[in-house]
Amino acid sequence: MSLPVSVYLITRNEAENLRRLLPLLQDFAELIVVDSGSTDDTVQVAQSFANAKVSFRAWTGFSDQKSHALSLCTQPWVLNLDADEALTPELLAAMQSLIADDSFDALQCERTLLRWGKRPRNFSKKDILIRFFRRGCGHYEAAKVHERIEITGRIRSTNAQMLHYENLTFSQRMAKSNQYSQLKAEDKFAKGARCTLWHLLLVFPISFLSCYLGKGFFLDGGEGILTSMNHAYYNFMKYAKLWELHNH
Repeated sequence: MSLPVSVYLITRNEAENLRRLLPLLQDFAELIVVDSGSTDDTVQVAQSFANAKVSFRAWTGFSDQKSHALSLCTQPWVLNLDADEALTPELLAAMQSLIADDSFDALQCERTLLRWGKRPRNFSKKDILIRFFRRGCGHYEAAKVHERIEITGRIRSTNAQMLHYENLTFSQRMAKSNQYSQLKAEDKFAKGARCTLWHLLLVFPISFLSCYLGKGFFLDGGEGILTSMNHAYYNFMKYAKLWELHNH
């Protein structure tokens, strides 16, 4: 018997990730895939699964795109996943328990990053998020990037984990940071935030040190240096682009 859950994903050129993820989701009643113009086999891979409903929507931003995908869900419970994520058996059991209990409206869990199969060594805070909730109890605040679900109702926490497979080269990670920094700068600009000369001067070294030393990425050797540099680059570019928006 399938779980009364709609899983919803937004995609673009995620064929390889979907080949890994979607076979694990065949016991869910519904799989909503909203694609924004893939040029690889993303759509064909998704359409090969019986529970998948695949549609196209031109890209409008992370928050708006996920809100649209959520609006297409029909099951009483919904689960949002990115194509590079996966459920663990423990998290699936926690979701089933929440459905059976029926006294909570959302499940808060941890997400573990795996980079090329290895967990980066550090002592930063755990990544805590909500991805599973009762349909009608969650909505997205307007944001071009780093969107998150807002829940109305009772939230249960679990130590069960979701996995995040970030199998990107350093060049791909830098390109992603460049893209996300533009979107975050636009969000900050829309809210009236400003960038000072002090931001431009200090944000890079402070961000690097807070990641490398403050979050303990020095434990990860050379990979920790790359992660800290990428973190600093993202923050610097975010403020540099905010400066540009105000001055050009």
